[in-house]
Order: sequence, then C-alpha cells, then structure tokens
Amino acid sequence: MKQKKALQPAPDELRAEAAVNEILGTRRFDYDDQAEPGKADFLLDPLDGTGPKIALEVSSTTDPHRQGLWKGLNQHYDEPVSGLQGDWLVEFTPGAHVRKSAKPLTDLLQYLEGEDLDRIGLNGWNDSTPPGEFPTPQHAENLRKLATLKIVSAQRIRSDKASGRIFPFESTAAIARSTADTISPYVDAFLGSDQGANKVKKLARYTDREGHLFVWADRAHLDVTVALRRGFVPVDSPDVPDSLHTVWFGSLDADGSVYRWTRSGWTIAAVTPWASNTSLTDVSAEG
Repeated sequence: MKQKKALQPAPDELRAEAAVNEILGTRRFDYDDQAEPGKADFLLDPLDGTGPKIALEVSSTTDPHRQGLWKGLNQHYDEPVSGLQGDWLVEFTPGAHVRKSAKPLTDLLQYLEGEDLDRIGLNGWNDSTPPGEFPTPQHAENLRKLATLKIVSAQRIRSDKASGRIFPFESTAAIARSTADTISPYVDAFLGSDQGANKVKKLARYTDREGHLFVWADRAHLDVTVALRRGFVPVDSPDVPDSLHTVWFGSLDADGSVYRWTRSGWTIAAVTPWASNTSLTDVSAEG
C-alpha cells in the first residue's frame, strides 16, 4: 500500500499551536501529518518536563468559501499588477473567482484610470455617479461587469508612491454588540455539531494527556472580534464534556489575545500578535 504523503499544518492551526505553546510553556512533541487516522492535530509537552502533557485539536467555523477567497487573493495580489498606474482598494465577495476575475478587473481599473475616475461601486455611496443622477450607459456597463466579477467596489488611492497594487479586502456588513454574552453559546453550538463531537471524541482517546480544543470563530461573527479587542470576559460557561479540559477561542481579526476556558471559567490570555494578511473588517459597535 502506498504511504500517504506527510502534510504540514495549515496556517490557522499553526497560529493556534503557537498561542497555546506561548501561554502554557509547551512545545510540539508530535503533530498530525495525515499519515495515520485518528491522531490529534498536535501533541504538546511541557518545556520543563514537569507540567501536564496536552493533546490539542484545532478547528474553525469559518466559511470555506471565504477561506478559499483569501487563499486566492493572497496568491494573485501580493505584487504590483502589470498595466496599473495607481493603487486600488478592491472589495471582493466570497463568491468571487479570483483567477478568472484578475484580467477583467485589471482592464476595468485601467479604463477608470484613463477616464480619471477614482471610484466605482455597486452601492451608491461608493460610486463616481453624482448623487441624484443615473450612470451613463458606459458606466452602467462597467457596473454590470463589476457585478459579474462578484466585486462590490474599487477605489483608487492617490499617492506619489503608487506602484500599481491591488489591495483586496472583504467587508462584513454587521453590527457587533459590546458584550461577551455570545461567546459561551457560540462554543455550545460548536460542541453540539458533528464536527465538534468528532473533535471531542478524538481527544478522549488521549487518556494520558489533557484534552484541549482551539476554535477559530468565523470572521462574520463580529461579536467575538469586538469582545476580544475590548477585553470583555464572559461570566457564564459553555456546556463542556468532562473529557475536555480546556477550550481556546479566538478570532483571526483580533490578534494579540485569545479566550481560554477551564473549569474555573473564562479568561483572556495575551499572545504575540500575528501578522494578519487577510480581510480588513470594518467593525462597528453599539451599546
């Protein structure tokens, strides 16, 4: 039988592992390279040899379409784009096909530069059409092209240092409450899912290690990001099975801290910030 090729952990898994190691003073003993079934994502041992050993599972509730979008954006737009003079902020949606949209988008932005236009957008407030007026036939066609590419808007950044870069972002239209009341229910929902049950079952096999579960929140759940950024600590607790020792909960848009739950309740732990190369989320708050 042909042996499976060893796979390296994904970036979000590595971020989770690094956070846990930094906080607990552990190091990697082994990891799941997909060569054998049922193995925990990471096995961590104490650096000093005296603390508990840990089996760590990392999971994510992020939208796979959004993950695929940013993987493509990071590949296609990390360098200046040939043919562009200015720099552009471009708002993508998870439905955008990054590779197929690259040339049509460049052509459209080049046209706008030639017409000395700085904005185009499917929302009236981010379009160059004057308030109260209808787009010209040509501009209406450009808006149609934008919609076909599943791109919401593009705005030129006027600068003497412009190098023809496209800076992609994804805007999440939502209101984030200034509260931590949604954190424990979020974890409960994950633990009650098939994915969560599978993670707990896998960790329960490691009877000689503490079972730790690290969950990344979906970027659309701005409550998590806002709560972490503002240091709000939940006062309730999730319904965690006895076999699970610790739950870690983080947001990729709130680097520098993660939630940590043990039988004593929730705390917020500080970690070395990671350099986020993903979406720029516009977070608004009420309350």
